[in-house]
Amino acid sequence: MKISLLLALGVALPIAAVAAEKKSVDTSKIPLPVPRKVDFVKEVYPIFKDACISCHGPEKQKGKYRMDSKEAAFKDTDYGPTIVPGKSGDSSIIHMCCNLIDEMMMPPPSDKPGKSEPLTAEQIGILRAWIDQGAEWVAGADSYVKSVTFEADIKPIFQQACGECHGAAAPKGEFAALTLEAVLKGGKGYGKVITAGDVKKSSLITIVSGQDEDLPQTEKHKLQPKQIELVKKWIEQGAK
Repeated sequence: MKISLLLALGVALPIAAVAAEKKSVDTSKIPLPVPRKVDFVKEVYPIFKDACISCHGPEKQKGKYRMDSKEAAFKDTDYGPTIVPGKSGDSSIIHMCCNLIDEMMMPPPSDKPGKSEPLTAEQIGILRAWIDQGAEWVAGADSYVKSVTFEADIKPIFQQACGECHGAAAPKGEFAALTLEAVLKGGKGYGKVITAGDVKKSSLITIVSGQDEDLPQTEKHKLQPKQIELVKKWIEQGAK
Protein backbone atom coordinates (compact mmCIF):
# COMPACT_ATOMS: atom_id res chain seq x y z
CA MET A 1 0.00 0.00 0.00
CA LYS A 2 1.39 3.45 -0.91
CA ILE A 3 2.68 5.67 1.89
CA SER A 4 0.34 8.51 0.86
CA LEU A 5 -2.68 6.19 1.31
CA LEU A 6 -1.43 4.95 4.67
CA LEU A 7 -1.04 8.53 5.82
CA ALA A 8 -4.56 9.32 4.68
CA LEU A 9 -5.78 6.40 6.79
CA GLY A 10 -3.96 7.74 9.83
CA VAL A 11 -1.34 4.97 9.96
CA ALA A 12 1.85 6.06 11.74
CA LEU A 13 5.02 5.55 9.69
CA PRO A 14 8.74 5.99 10.35
CA ILE A 15 10.16 9.36 9.28
CA ALA A 16 12.56 7.61 6.89
CA ALA A 17 9.64 6.06 5.02
CA VAL A 18 7.93 9.43 4.62
CA ALA A 19 11.16 10.97 3.34
CA ALA A 20 11.51 8.17 0.78
CA GLU A 21 8.04 8.97 -0.53
CA LYS A 22 8.87 12.67 -0.80
CA LYS A 23 12.01 11.94 -2.80
CA SER A 24 10.13 10.00 -5.45
CA VAL A 25 10.39 12.47 -8.31
CA ASP A 26 10.65 12.12 -12.08
CA THR A 27 14.09 13.37 -13.09
CA SER A 28 13.86 12.30 -16.75
CA LYS A 29 13.12 15.81 -18.07
CA ILE A 30 15.59 17.94 -16.09
CA PRO A 31 18.25 19.79 -18.13
CA LEU A 32 21.48 17.89 -18.69
CA PRO A 33 24.70 18.96 -16.95
CA VAL A 34 26.85 21.28 -19.06
CA PRO A 35 29.59 19.19 -20.72
CA ARG A 36 32.58 20.97 -19.21
CA LYS A 37 34.36 21.71 -15.97
CA VAL A 38 32.57 24.48 -14.09
CA ASP A 39 34.04 27.11 -11.79
CA PHE A 40 32.36 27.35 -8.39
CA VAL A 41 33.53 30.92 -7.71
CA LYS A 42 32.71 32.40 -11.12
CA GLU A 43 29.70 30.33 -12.17
CA VAL A 44 28.02 28.45 -9.32
CA TYR A 45 28.11 30.80 -6.34
CA PRO A 46 26.89 33.77 -8.44
CA ILE A 47 23.73 31.73 -9.15
CA PHE A 48 23.26 31.15 -5.42
CA LYS A 49 23.95 34.83 -4.73
CA ASP A 50 21.49 36.16 -7.33
CA ALA A 51 18.68 33.62 -6.97
CA CYS A 52 18.83 32.11 -3.49
CA ILE A 53 20.67 33.98 -0.75
CA SER A 54 18.18 36.84 -0.33
CA CYS A 55 15.82 34.22 1.17
CA HIS A 56 18.40 31.68 2.37
CA GLY A 57 21.26 33.76 3.71
CA PRO A 58 22.37 35.66 6.80
CA GLU A 59 19.31 37.94 6.90
CA LYS A 60 16.58 35.38 6.15
CA GLN A 61 16.50 31.59 6.45
CA LYS A 62 13.21 30.50 4.94
CA GLY A 63 12.53 26.88 5.74
CA LYS A 64 15.40 27.11 8.24
CA TYR A 65 17.80 26.69 5.33
CA ARG A 66 20.67 28.92 4.19
CA MET A 67 23.13 28.74 1.30
CA ASP A 68 25.94 31.15 2.13
CA SER A 69 28.24 28.50 3.64
CA LYS A 70 29.11 24.90 2.81
CA GLU A 71 27.98 23.53 6.17
CA ALA A 72 24.56 25.14 5.80
CA ALA A 73 24.08 24.46 2.08
CA PHE A 74 24.81 20.73 2.39
CA LYS A 75 22.27 20.30 5.18
CA ASP A 76 19.52 17.74 4.54
CA THR A 77 15.95 18.98 4.43
CA ASP A 78 12.53 17.36 4.69
CA TYR A 79 12.87 16.63 0.97
CA GLY A 80 16.04 14.59 1.25
CA PRO A 81 19.74 15.40 0.80
CA THR A 82 20.04 18.89 -0.69
CA ILE A 83 23.40 18.42 -2.41
CA VAL A 84 24.76 14.91 -3.03
CA PRO A 85 28.33 15.16 -4.39
CA GLY A 86 28.59 13.17 -7.61
CA LYS A 87 24.82 12.71 -7.92
CA SER A 88 22.96 15.79 -9.12
CA GLY A 89 19.92 13.67 -10.00
CA ASP A 90 19.56 12.71 -6.33
CA SER A 91 20.02 16.27 -5.04
CA SER A 92 16.83 17.97 -3.88
CA ILE A 93 18.22 21.40 -4.80
CA ILE A 94 17.97 20.31 -8.45
CA HIS A 95 14.50 18.84 -7.95
CA MET A 96 13.29 22.16 -6.53
CA CYS A 97 14.91 24.28 -9.26
CA CYS A 98 13.15 22.10 -11.84
CA ASN A 99 9.76 22.29 -10.06
CA LEU A 100 9.67 18.54 -9.42
CA ILE A 101 8.43 18.85 -5.83
CA ASP A 102 4.88 20.12 -5.27
CA GLU A 103 4.76 23.72 -4.01
CA MET A 104 8.55 23.83 -3.61
CA MET A 105 9.63 25.60 -6.80
CA MET A 106 12.92 27.44 -6.24
CA PRO A 107 13.25 30.32 -6.69
CA PRO A 108 9.55 30.62 -5.81
CA PRO A 109 7.35 32.18 -8.50
CA SER A 110 6.40 35.84 -8.14
CA ASP A 111 3.65 37.96 -9.66
CA LYS A 112 6.13 40.86 -9.94
CA PRO A 113 8.05 40.73 -13.25
CA GLY A 114 11.80 40.40 -12.75
CA LYS A 115 11.55 39.82 -9.00
CA SER A 116 11.78 36.04 -8.90
CA GLU A 117 12.58 34.23 -12.12
CA PRO A 118 13.14 30.48 -12.61
CA LEU A 119 16.68 29.35 -13.33
CA THR A 120 17.49 28.84 -16.99
CA ALA A 121 18.37 25.44 -18.43
CA GLU A 122 21.98 26.65 -18.66
CA GLN A 123 22.06 27.61 -14.98
CA ILE A 124 20.56 24.27 -13.92
CA GLY A 125 23.09 22.54 -16.17
CA ILE A 126 25.90 24.43 -14.42
CA LEU A 127 24.60 23.40 -10.97
CA ARG A 128 24.24 19.78 -12.09
CA ALA A 129 27.77 19.70 -13.51
CA TRP A 130 29.18 21.20 -10.31
CA ILE A 131 27.45 18.58 -8.18
CA ASP A 132 28.41 15.71 -10.52
CA GLN A 133 32.03 16.92 -10.46
CA GLY A 134 32.17 16.57 -6.69
CA ALA A 135 30.40 19.74 -5.44
CA GLU A 136 33.64 21.39 -4.31
CA TRP A 137 32.94 24.49 -2.20
CA VAL A 138 35.64 27.17 -2.44
CA ALA A 139 36.01 29.49 0.55
CA GLY A 140 35.74 33.21 -0.14
CA ALA A 141 33.43 32.84 -3.16
CA ASP A 142 31.11 35.49 -1.71
CA SER A 143 33.75 38.18 -2.35
CA TYR A 144 33.91 37.50 -6.10
CA VAL A 145 32.48 40.25 -8.29
CA LYS A 146 31.46 39.19 -11.80
CA SER A 147 32.75 41.41 -14.56
CA VAL A 148 29.85 42.90 -16.54
CA THR A 149 30.62 43.83 -20.15
CA PHE A 150 28.58 45.46 -22.88
CA GLU A 151 29.05 42.67 -25.44
CA ALA A 152 28.28 39.75 -23.15
CA ASP A 153 25.69 41.20 -20.79
CA ILE A 154 24.22 44.56 -21.86
CA LYS A 155 23.98 44.32 -25.64
CA PRO A 156 21.59 41.30 -25.55
CA ILE A 157 19.26 43.29 -23.28
CA PHE A 158 19.32 46.36 -25.53
CA GLN A 159 18.85 44.25 -28.67
CA GLN A 160 15.70 42.69 -27.27
CA ALA A 161 14.23 45.75 -25.53
CA CYS A 162 15.53 48.73 -27.51
CA GLY A 163 16.52 47.48 -30.95
CA GLU A 164 13.19 48.27 -32.63
CA CYS A 165 13.51 52.02 -32.00
CA HIS A 166 17.24 52.43 -31.39
CA GLY A 167 18.83 50.10 -33.92
CA ALA A 168 21.48 51.10 -36.42
CA ALA A 169 19.04 52.38 -39.07
CA ALA A 170 17.53 55.83 -38.30
CA PRO A 171 17.43 55.44 -34.50
CA LYS A 172 14.91 57.60 -32.66
CA GLY A 173 16.42 60.64 -30.96
CA GLU A 174 19.55 59.83 -32.98
CA PHE A 175 20.45 57.42 -30.18
CA ALA A 176 21.68 54.00 -31.25
CA ALA A 177 21.84 51.38 -28.52
CA LEU A 178 23.44 48.36 -30.15
CA THR A 179 27.14 49.23 -29.98
CA LEU A 180 29.25 50.32 -27.03
CA GLU A 181 30.53 53.37 -28.90
CA ALA A 182 27.00 54.57 -29.75
CA VAL A 183 25.69 54.14 -26.20
CA LEU A 184 28.63 56.03 -24.70
CA LYS A 185 28.22 58.79 -27.31
CA GLY A 186 24.55 59.35 -26.52
CA GLY A 187 22.23 61.10 -28.97
CA LYS A 188 20.71 64.40 -29.98
CA GLY A 189 17.40 63.74 -28.25
CA TYR A 190 18.97 62.18 -25.15
CA GLY A 191 22.32 63.84 -24.69
CA LYS A 192 25.16 61.93 -23.05
CA VAL A 193 23.48 59.21 -21.00
CA ILE A 194 26.48 57.41 -19.47
CA THR A 195 29.07 58.64 -16.97
CA ALA A 196 31.34 55.65 -16.56
CA GLY A 197 31.73 54.68 -12.90
CA ASP A 198 28.93 56.96 -11.68
CA VAL A 199 25.37 55.62 -11.72
CA LYS A 200 23.87 58.78 -10.21
CA LYS A 201 25.20 60.91 -13.07
CA SER A 202 24.06 58.47 -15.76
CA SER A 203 20.63 59.48 -17.07
CA LEU A 204 20.34 56.11 -18.80
CA ILE A 205 19.24 54.63 -15.47
CA THR A 206 16.40 57.14 -15.22
CA ILE A 207 15.38 56.27 -18.78
CA VAL A 208 15.44 52.47 -18.40
CA SER A 209 13.64 52.79 -15.05
CA GLY A 210 10.72 54.45 -16.86
CA GLN A 211 11.12 57.66 -14.87
CA ASP A 212 12.21 60.17 -17.53
CA GLU A 213 9.07 62.26 -17.97
CA ASP A 214 10.64 64.26 -20.80
CA LEU A 215 10.38 61.20 -23.03
CA PRO A 216 7.17 59.94 -24.67
CA GLN A 217 5.92 56.53 -23.54
CA THR A 218 8.10 56.31 -20.45
CA GLU A 219 6.86 52.77 -19.69
CA LYS A 220 8.06 51.59 -23.09
CA HIS A 221 11.61 52.50 -22.07
CA LYS A 222 11.39 50.55 -18.81
CA LEU A 223 13.49 47.42 -18.36
CA GLN A 224 12.88 44.63 -15.85
CA PRO A 225 14.31 45.15 -12.33
CA LYS A 226 17.08 42.57 -12.76
CA GLN A 227 18.06 44.08 -16.09
CA ILE A 228 18.27 47.55 -14.52
CA GLU A 229 20.50 46.21 -11.76
CA LEU A 230 22.79 44.66 -14.38
CA VAL A 231 23.02 47.96 -16.28
CA LYS A 232 23.89 49.70 -12.99
CA LYS A 233 26.66 47.19 -12.29
CA TRP A 234 27.99 47.70 -15.81
CA ILE A 235 28.17 51.47 -15.30
CA GLU A 236 29.70 51.09 -11.83
CA GLN A 237 32.44 48.88 -13.29
CA GLY A 238 33.37 51.48 -15.89
CA ALA A 239 30.87 50.83 -18.72
CA LYS A 240 33.24 48.71 -20.81
